[in-house]
Amino acid sequence: MNWKFILRWVITFTVCLVIYDLTGSFWMSLGILILLAVAESLVIDWIGKRKEGRG
Repeated sequence: MNWKFILRWVITFTVCLVIYDLTGSFWMSLGILILLAVAESLVIDWIGKRKEGRG
């Protein structure tokens, strides 16, 4: 099993569930989920580029 993938989605789902409970808006929690996914991919790409530069 890919535990890193499962753990990442459990954390993301939990954050969105908390946001849904606080705001009461499904669409806002969905939007924040999309923003988190985009930000995560940008950070992962940035880290990958930094590792390439050092190596």
